[in-house]
Amino acid sequence: MSTSFSLSLKLLSILFLLVFVGISKSTAQSKIENSWAFGDEEYLEYTVSYHWGLIWIDAGKVDFKAKAIKNNDENAWHFFSTGMSFRKFDWFFKVRDTFEVISSHKGLKPVRFKRHTHEGGYVIFNDYTFDHQNLSVTAISEETRKARSIDTISITSKTLDVLTATYFVRSMDFKNMKMNDTLGIEMILDGVVFTLPIVFHGYETYKNRDGKKYNCIKFSALLEKGTMFRAGEQLFVWVTNDKNKIPVMIEAKITVGSIKVNLSGFENLKHPLNSIVY
Repeated sequence: MSTSFSLSLKLLSILFLLVFVGISKSTAQSKIENSWAFGDEEYLEYTVSYHWGLIWIDAGKVDFKAKAIKNNDENAWHFFSTGMSFRKFDWFFKVRDTFEVISSHKGLKPVRFKRHTHEGGYVIFNDYTFDHQNLSVTAISEETRKARSIDTISITSKTLDVLTATYFVRSMDFKNMKMNDTLGIEMILDGVVFTLPIVFHGYETYKNRDGKKYNCIKFSALLEKGTMFRAGEQLFVWVTNDKNKIPVMIEAKITVGSIKVNLSGFENLKHPLNSIVY
């Protein structure tokens, strides 16, 4: 179970970060940068569940925080996410993951991205510094049983990190999308620049595990070989159909079992959560 359990918590801390990434960053950027879907001190919390045999087990949690800061005397955003196994599972497979990035306030261009991953006895550290003028990323990587490396990776003007991509695309307008439209966004993860395809599945009402019903936008993503995921894993996401565009539920079919990630708490939303169906 350890491999599948590890993947379940990658879904907490990474697949969640990919749920919105379906529209090119070049679309209407100037129209949205002053009306972000999120605001200062927004906080989102999720519970991950793993389908093992005939039962669903709550295995861990993930949270996301957005904070307005100053970076070199300029307005900026600090996005921070943690994913962890519940302590009752630590004896079996302990997970403590953190992702954080500083992005420019205007345009949400990533400046510095860091990742610390502790899964069982395996440790990964990434430190990416973005140079948008020269279209490159200086990537410092450390990994268990591998030597420390420093690489320069070529990017384009559209390349994002997973956290910045999440917050950017939340602010975009999905009204012109049609059923089965396939879109994509370019990002860097694990030292690889790739494009993630997203398919639009229309609108559904989803009942969360807290009993509340939400009007949602539904997407799916087919994860391809070449990223940190196995080829063919499919991800479905239900996002609130309001100005916040926060995920309510994520479901992934994997080689062994299934993963679900459910909204369990939120604070300081910028807009009314008027997608709730009473």
